[in-house]
Amino acid sequence: MEIRFEAAGPDQEEELRSLFSWFMDDRSLRGHVRVERVGADDPGRMGPGFEAVLAVLSTAAALVQLPLSYLAWRQSRRPSPPVTVNVVGADSAEVQDILRRLRGEAAEDGGAGGGGQ
Repeated sequence: MEIRFEAAGPDQEEELRSLFSWFMDDRSLRGHVRVERVGADDPGRMGPGFEAVLAVLSTAAALVQLPLSYLAWRQSRRPSPPVTVNVVGADSAEVQDILRRLRGEAAEDGGAGGGGQ
């Protein structure tokens, strides 16, 4: 399963760099989540920009750890940056569960699903 995090606004690249670094530094994700930078090729740039952060989940533990890490990162950023989350490789019930976890909602509360943060 893959989860793609995209930011919006004037500081989107800085926010994505911060999220990428946060995930890379989180020891609880090691061995469970592969984190990749998705680059944006902008003509005239010295190097590739950030388009998104991609998290590839390889274990069931990642379904618990990644949302916890993401929520901690969001709480560390004030104000919380606008982030869109896309989940690929899961059925709709799994997607809704993951999105609830990424919003910090308990899985059993049956909250309404959404496409982003």
